[in-house]
Amino acid sequence: MFKYISLVIVVLLLVLVTTTAYMSRPLFSEQRSELPALPAIAPRSQAVTFARTENGLYLVTDIQSQNIEAINISSIYGSDTQLDLIKLYQKIGHDSMTKITGPLEIIDLNELQLPMDFGAVHLAAGTNYKEHSEEVLLDDPPFLFPKNIPPTPWNASIKYTKRLDYEAELAAVPLSTIQSPDDKPFFGLILANDFTDRWTLIKGLNLRKPMGTTGFAASKGQKSFLPTGCFLVIPKDEDFYNTIELRLYVNNKLRQRFKAEDMILKINDIVQQSFVDSNNVFYNGKTEVALIPKEGIKGGSMILTGTAGGVIFKPVNIWWQGIYLKKGDVVRTEASFLGNLENKID
Repeated sequence: MFKYISLVIVVLLLVLVTTTAYMSRPLFSEQRSELPALPAIAPRSQAVTFARTENGLYLVTDIQSQNIEAINISSIYGSDTQLDLIKLYQKIGHDSMTKITGPLEIIDLNELQLPMDFGAVHLAAGTNYKEHSEEVLLDDPPFLFPKNIPPTPWNASIKYTKRLDYEAELAAVPLSTIQSPDDKPFFGLILANDFTDRWTLIKGLNLRKPMGTTGFAASKGQKSFLPTGCFLVIPKDEDFYNTIELRLYVNNKLRQRFKAEDMILKINDIVQQSFVDSNNVFYNGKTEVALIPKEGIKGGSMILTGTAGGVIFKPVNIWWQGIYLKKGDVVRTEASFLGNLENKID
């Protein structure tokens, strides 16, 4: 009897390991030996691209290898090195921004900081791409959750945790405060990565409550879990984001590739749903938190629009620490017109 029980246990373990390995296989097999050139910036007729250093705010005119070519806007519109990009946009408008001229400077990418002060209260969408919804076995419609941490620069390291996972994201940045679901502000666009402690997510998830209200704020709101791009792109047309393709590599192995046009809830849809869902109670651990502030979605905050298939987590593999991100791994996230992130797990 003991031998029979032992054999059954061994078979069950083999089935578990085999099933986990099969379900966890990467979507892509592509591996590259060297880094490509950075994506080109958008033509100024379609969008204007901004960056910032400790010396001021810049309008980016070109990318050259590991440098940018740019015009120092702070020297034109004011000496304050923390020139408010939103106020500048509201003051002179998109058309005037496309016509800014001035001396060109060459700036090393490593000098680039966050292009503006985003604050620490952000809104995010979950399962907003069909492929991701399917891979995590959720048949719920897209849901929202708060991501309340300050973003870190494009090349910042990520704090290691167990069951650490990545999610390449396109983030929309409203250029004015959204006070009602009927508001339709202009948005800037920026690249981000929504890192997640999947173990904390599973432990905190309460399936008796609306999806997104439990587990997500705590597992996605840990320090360093929101690296954000150095370029903020303000498009002329609101559907410009449909031209953006995102890619994510781990140690130069492709793990995600998708187009923003495939998101289920579009940016304005996410905004409208946020005002409806704000009536729910959201939790960061056991602490109640708001989905959006009472005054609305603040101008300069980020709206993370979701990720497509290719993440590490599948419900069957939460037990297997070995397949998740490890110390020393390098996650590189890239997007058309938005530059890249390069984040080492420490």
